[in-house]
Amino acid sequence: MFQKPENVFSRHKFFRPDDFDDELNDLFNKKYQFRFNSEWKLPDREFWFSAPPWKVKALESQKSRLNFHKSQLNDFSIEEWSSHTRRRNPAGEVGWKIRCLVNPEFLTQAWTKFYECACTYNVVPKEASVSKRMISLHLCEAPGAFITSLNHYLKLNHQDIQWKWVANTLNPYYEGNSPSNMISDDRFMFHTLDNWHFGKDSTGNLMDWENSQAVIEKAKSLGKVLLVTADGSIDCMQKPDAQEEVTSPLHYCEIVTALQSLSSGGTLIFKLFTIFEHSTVCLLYLINHLFKEVNIYKPVTSRQGNSEVYAVCLQYKDNLNLNDYIPILKSTFGTDLYSKLAMFPLEMIPETFLKQIEECSYYFCSIQCQVINSNLQAYLMQKNIALHRDIKKIRAIVASEFIWKYNLKPILYEHEILKGILHEENKINTNPRYYRGSYTERQLYSKMSLKEKLKNLNGFLQAELLSNPLILINESIRWMFKEENVKLEIKYTYGLPLQKINSSKFIFVPIFKLYQQILAEEEFKEIIIYKQSKGHMGSTDDSKSQISKILLLPEYQYKDSFNVYEKNCFKTLLSILKEMKIGESLLLKNFNILTHFNVSTLFILSKGCFEKTGFASCGSIVLNNLQDKSFLNHLDVINIECDKVRSDNTKDVLNSLPVQVTNVGEFFNNIVFYNNTFYRNKCIEYLYTIEQSL
Repeated sequence: MFQKPENVFSRHKFFRPDDFDDELNDLFNKKYQFRFNSEWKLPDREFWFSAPPWKVKALESQKSRLNFHKSQLNDFSIEEWSSHTRRRNPAGEVGWKIRCLVNPEFLTQAWTKFYECACTYNVVPKEASVSKRMISLHLCEAPGAFITSLNHYLKLNHQDIQWKWVANTLNPYYEGNSPSNMISDDRFMFHTLDNWHFGKDSTGNLMDWENSQAVIEKAKSLGKVLLVTADGSIDCMQKPDAQEEVTSPLHYCEIVTALQSLSSGGTLIFKLFTIFEHSTVCLLYLINHLFKEVNIYKPVTSRQGNSEVYAVCLQYKDNLNLNDYIPILKSTFGTDLYSKLAMFPLEMIPETFLKQIEECSYYFCSIQCQVINSNLQAYLMQKNIALHRDIKKIRAIVASEFIWKYNLKPILYEHEILKGILHEENKINTNPRYYRGSYTERQLYSKMSLKEKLKNLNGFLQAELLSNPLILINESIRWMFKEENVKLEIKYTYGLPLQKINSSKFIFVPIFKLYQQILAEEEFKEIIIYKQSKGHMGSTDDSKSQISKILLLPEYQYKDSFNVYEKNCFKTLLSILKEMKIGESLLLKNFNILTHFNVSTLFILSKGCFEKTGFASCGSIVLNNLQDKSFLNHLDVINIECDKVRSDNTKDVLNSLPVQVTNVGEFFNNIVFYNNTFYRNKCIEYLYTIEQSL
C-alpha cells in the first residue's frame, strides 16, 4: 500500500543542466491559442453545407511539404522505423519513470497525454468546482486510459468533486467491427462495462446518428455534462498522405455529439491531425464561436513525428440554439455527403481567421517536418555516439521534468476506479499489431501475381504464427470438465445483425487477419470453394472413439449473412441435443466459436450438460457424456428469443450471457487456443491447396 500521496515527493525541482532549458521549453510548450475577433460571424443556416469543397493555397503548399517529408519513410519497415523513433523519442522514458514512482492505474501513452492536457489548461470547469459535481463523457475512448488519468487528476487536485462518467467506443465484443479501426484491449472496459454505451445497435459506431443520440441521452441522464473528450481515429496505414480527409468525418460526428451533450461552461478536448482541409478549418471556425478559449496543443508524450494534436476548448458558451441546426447537422452525419460539401462557403470565413489557421498549421507542420528530418539524419548516423549520448540525457531530464512540472504523485488504491485490480491482471489477446513491412511493400502486394501473393502469405504464416507455438493446442485433444452446481443467468445483448465476422475476442488478431486475407483474393477463394465441393479438403479426426453422434454443420456460405447461418446452425444443434440420451457423446464439426452467441451456447453445454468438453487440435469439439438435460431449457428459451427478432433486419440476439462469464479463465483460454489452432491449420491447408492448383 502506498504512503499518503503528499509525503511521496518533495516539491523541489529535479536537477537538470541549464543548457537544456530551451529544448525543454520547446518540448513542453507546443501550443497555439486562437484569438477570437468580435467581427467574426457564423453563416446563416441556409449556407451550411451549401458549397462544394474548397482549398486554401497556403494550406495546400504546407500539405505538399509534409507529404514530401513523410514519403521519405515509404521504404522503411514499420517495425524498424518504430524501433528507431522510439529510441529517439525525448519523452520515451516518461511512462517508465511514472510507473516506477507513481504506478498509476492503467498507465498508457493516452494516460500521460490526457494528464498533460488537464494540467496545462485546467480542464475542470468552474461550475464543477462550485457545485462539487461533474459528469464526463468520453467518445471513441477505448481502451479507457483518459478515464483513469482523469480520475488520478481529480483525486490529486479536486478530491471533493463527485464524479460520474460514461464512455463510448467501437464495441470490441461485436464481431462485425473491423480490427483496424477498433482497439480490442478490454482490460479496463471488462470491469466497468456498465459505464460504456455502445449505442442503439451495440456496435458502438458513433458515426450512426441513432447511436450518437443514445449516447447523449445516457450521459445527460446522469446530470450536467461538463467535460467531453474525443480521442477517435481511423486506420490510415494505406493512405498516410490523406490522414485528415480519412478521419475528418469521424471528428465531425464526435464534435456534433459533444456539442449536444455539453452544458454551459463545459470543456471539450478532441484529437485532430493536420489543419489543411476545408472540413477542419470549418469545424475550428464553428468551435471558436462556441467556446471562450480554443487551444491547439501537442503534448510532450504525443509522438513528435506524427500529426496528432489536441484541441482544448474551454468554457462552452451554449450560445447557438443547436435544436435549430439539428436537421442540417443530421443530414451530413456519417454520410458521404459530408465529404462532398463544405460546412461553410470559403467566402464566408473571414481572412483574419484564415490567417490564424495558416499560422497554427504552419507551426505544427514545421515541428513534424523537422522531427522526421532529424530522425532520418540520426538513422543515417547511427554510429555517432555523441548523438546517442545527448538523446539519453534528454530522455532522463524530460521524464523527471514531467513528474515535477505536473506535480504527479501516487494515489491510494482505494481511490482508483478498480482499486488495484488492473495492477495484477495479465490478460491474453489484447491488441497486437498486425501490419508488417513498409508502405511500399504493402502497396506492391496489390500488384503482385497470384504466385507472388501466395509466397508473401506463406512468409507471413511462418513469421507471425509458427514462431509462437504457446498460443496453440499441441496435444491431440484438450479436456475441460463440467462445473458442479453451476448457476446460469441468461442476459441478452441485442444489436445489429452480424453480416460477416470481421473480428473476434476469441482469436489472436494476426491469425484471423491472415485467414481473411487469403479469402479476400477472389481467385484464391474460388480454388478453395471448388476443392471443398469436390471433397478434396478436410482433416482427419482421431477423437471419434466412444462418440454416439456426429453433427457436421454446413460450412458458412458467403452469400448468406452470418447471423442467418449462425441461428440455423443453432437450431440444428438444439434439435440433435434434444434427441440425445443421458450418457451419450456428441462430436461437433464446423461449429464456429468466434462469436459471443456461439461461445455462450458452448458455455451452457460444457458447464451444465456434459461431463467434459474436448477441444481437438484437428478442428472439432467433443461434448462427452451427457449428464444433465435440464440446461437445454436455457437453449430453448434462447431459441424462442431469436425467433422473436428473426424478421427484424435491425435487431438480433448477439449474446445470451454476460462477457464477464464467458471471457475469463480456463474456458476463455481454451476457446482462444482452439480458434488459433483451427484457423492456423485452415491457413496451412488453404495455402497448400492453392499452391497445388497454381
